[in-house]
Amino acid sequence: MNATIKDIALECCVSTATVSLALAGKKGRVSAETTTRILETAARLQYTPNRAAVSLATHHTKLVGVLMSDLRNTHIAQLFMAIEEVLQSHGYTLICHVLDDKTADIGRISSELNGSGVEGILYAHPIFLDPDESFYRIREFLNNAGVPIICNEDVGLTCAGMDVIFDFYQAGYLATRHLIECGHQVIGCVSGPANYRVSEQRLRGYRDALEEGSIAYDPKLVYYGDYSTAGAEPALSYLLGQKTTAIFSFNDEMAFALYRSAHQYGLSIPQDISVIGCDNVPFCNVLEVPLSTVHVPAEEMGREMAESLITAIEESHNKSRTQHIYAPALILRGSVNRRYADNATKLGKY
Repeated sequence: MNATIKDIALECCVSTATVSLALAGKKGRVSAETTTRILETAARLQYTPNRAAVSLATHHTKLVGVLMSDLRNTHIAQLFMAIEEVLQSHGYTLICHVLDDKTADIGRISSELNGSGVEGILYAHPIFLDPDESFYRIREFLNNAGVPIICNEDVGLTCAGMDVIFDFYQAGYLATRHLIECGHQVIGCVSGPANYRVSEQRLRGYRDALEEGSIAYDPKLVYYGDYSTAGAEPALSYLLGQKTTAIFSFNDEMAFALYRSAHQYGLSIPQDISVIGCDNVPFCNVLEVPLSTVHVPAEEMGREMAESLITAIEESHNKSRTQHIYAPALILRGSVNRRYADNATKLGKY
């Protein structure tokens, strides 16, 4: 049988009210010595608070809904782990739904989140350039949920909460400009799905950097993947066929596919082909040739999303909506070669 507050009170020879105050962390209401004794006894008895009872007493469920895309994506996984760490440390429990691009049952999800009494919702899912009906249903649900909503993109909400956003346009611009500054003129890119807003933002940055460098944009130099390593497997052979000397990969996972393909073809990075990624995920700096990339502070963004949600829940009188946009930073390692002469390479073989 689970230990109760009464059991702890009997062990410590104090009232149940004193135990409740100590467990709730009400500083100044219970002496430090008594609080320590109560906490040690609670741990020894393996006391676990009854969530339903706590909810009735405090009017707080300590439940948070999380709507996210595929957690196999390294960037999303980093974001989620940072969110979970902060929320768990504050006693919150996550109710997580992974949204499929096409088949998310919004009616069931909204019913479950409403029925469970979540105190806030975190939304981290790609936005399509041409959203379908399900997106508008999600947005309507979020706007009318009556709880703070924290998003990792500008979903167009007006409810209380915050948008924690990364400037992917500037990331695309900085990566491409760096390749141009290193003397590359035929620059390919490995994009994510064309209908994702974040793909379009990176592509605009790529195109604007080319234009600024007086290099014509060529759509044949764009290979469309899906932000996964497997989806980018054919990218290198295709772009080598277009005579590219450098490639901007829209995320690091697809850049890893370029590395693997280069090894299979007997090519060297960066001597034969230069590569720059985006995200700065783990393992970038432990490759045989460390990957130059654009740093996306996923963990920092995840922590801010969680902390801002907690603040919004605890300051329920604040109904404002704010926005924080993170700027990119280039992380230069060894995967980009300076090309100021028409160096002979093996590219013609493929």
